[in-house]
Order: sequence, then C-alpha cells, then structure tokens
Amino acid sequence: MTGGEPVAPWARRFVWAFLAVFVIAGAFGIEAWPLTGWRLFADARTATQASFEAFTVDAAGQERPIPFGDLPVRFRGNVQVLKAYPDLRPSQQAAVCSAWADAVRARGVEVREVRIYRVQVDVSKRVGRRAAPPRRTLRWTCADGTVTAAAATARAGATGGGPGG
Repeated sequence: MTGGEPVAPWARRFVWAFLAVFVIAGAFGIEAWPLTGWRLFADARTATQASFEAFTVDAAGQERPIPFGDLPVRFRGNVQVLKAYPDLRPSQQAAVCSAWADAVRARGVEVREVRIYRVQVDVSKRVGRRAAPPRRTLRWTCADGTVTAAAATARAGATGGGPGG
C-alpha cells in the first residue's frame, strides 16, 4: 500500500475493537495476556509480604523444600497453587499434596508427609545490613491422604527454597 490508498474497513474495525478491549482490560484490572490491568506496575507493596512454601518430610523428620523447578512442567505453577491452597476444599488440598509427594517420590526421595508453611517477611526489619529472617508458621500437614490444619506456631528463619507469592 502506498500512503495515498485508504485503509481497509476491516482493519479500522479491528484496531478500534482492540483498543476498546485494551482500555476495558486496564479499567477493570483484567489480566489476560496480551491485555493487562497494569497491576504489576500499579499495586503498592507493603512492608509485610506473605506467601506459602511447601516441604516434604522424610522418616527422620528432615524437611526439604519441594524442588518444583526439577519436577515435570505440570508442577511449575506452584506459586499460584499455593496462593489458592487455603481456599481449596479439603479433598482438593489432599489431592494437591498427594500429587506433590508422588512427584518427589518419583525422583527417588522418601516422603512421609508434606508440610505447608505461611511465610511472612517484613522487609522493613533489618539485622545488621541484611533483611531480618522470615517468620514461618506451619499451616497444614498432609499425610496418608488427609490434611490436618496446624495450630498457630511460628518458627523464625525459614530454610532456603520454596515459592514466593
């Protein structure tokens, strides 16, 4: 096309429809790629941030973070699954724990139970020049197809690994 030729009517309609959908996505906070509500850039972050971490426990009681990055690709949405975990029905929570335990067992690691911790980080607190250690609170223990909600006990100093979110 040269500069003097008119634009096809279907192209104009497409551009106007795309722009309208783009504006609606931004106005209502819809996150559907390639459209965005700009939450990544516009949400204020507070000093206290909470997430969940999942660990396996062997017969000796030793905890290890679930190595989501080393598991098959279907387990890599762990951040979203952990974020939604509190809202799942108990049967769904048990199924998620069982799937994680089975995936770790398939790598040759003994798994007696899965523990899920709520991790709270206060980025405003410092210990010397470093951030203060996160506070971990055991929330659920999964074993033998059942999920048990834990009493509110806290441990300071989380071990490395695990998802954030």
